[in-house]
Amino acid sequence: MGLVFLYALSLVATFVGWYLCVMIPKPLPRGILRATIVACLCSPGILIGHGIGVAPTLFALFVQPSIFTLGSILIVWIITLGIIFGVPALRNDRSQWPPTIEAIFLNAYLVKFIFFGVIAATLLQATILADQSFGIWIEIGKYGIFFVSAGINLFLCYWITRRRQVNPFLTPLLFAVPSLLVSAPTVALMWYGGGATGGLIGSGQQRTACWLAFIVFSMLAVNSAYRIYAAATAPAHVTIGGGVLGNAALAGVFAFLAVVPWMFYGRQRKENGRR
Repeated sequence: MGLVFLYALSLVATFVGWYLCVMIPKPLPRGILRATIVACLCSPGILIGHGIGVAPTLFALFVQPSIFTLGSILIVWIITLGIIFGVPALRNDRSQWPPTIEAIFLNAYLVKFIFFGVIAATLLQATILADQSFGIWIEIGKYGIFFVSAGINLFLCYWITRRRQVNPFLTPLLFAVPSLLVSAPTVALMWYGGGATGGLIGSGQQRTACWLAFIVFSMLAVNSAYRIYAAATAPAHVTIGGGVLGNAALAGVFAFLAVVPWMFYGRQRKENGRR
């Protein structure tokens, strides 16, 4: 868990460092510093022991400095430097200081939504790989990331559709797809459902948003209901994650989320009818 969590923090630090560099007025030193930040924080750190292992760069340099890790940093630095100075938008990226919230989160949203999804997926993977000795706290963290990330995607997609003409069905995939690399498809479905619902609401398609939320969360409720059955009928030596009680709670939450958008939609229509 520790190394994966450290890598997630490295990604966040890279994002923050990129924007701190806007204080540098000239493109050459600004680009070099940005490439250095990316290379030092995001390169694969190579550990040589009984085999070859990969760890966050700073961890690898701290516990086992080697030519392999330094070499990977140099390679990533050269590649990043070429990309930054080869793409005018990156080379000249210097917004006002302090940059606006919209500039930080919505400019170049195609790349940023994927990046945010990678961070969320990395944090989720850290909890999945965590030592079970942490007990209930790891479960709270895991399901917290599961639900909060869907809310983040909902807010981001709502925000971008209010500002620009984007596809509310495709944009949520940017955030949701990275989760497929570390977890079950139900996670990606949950995150996509949240984002698509927010995007449809932001683009003024409230009724479609209600139907989409109903379909997605009903599918998740059915999946949890099936897991209740599987947990209840499984042989003693088979372990079903969450057990009967946990999956029953999830089924109830998803069923509730499937109905909530219609409650708000009905209330909104009544208020509009009184005007």
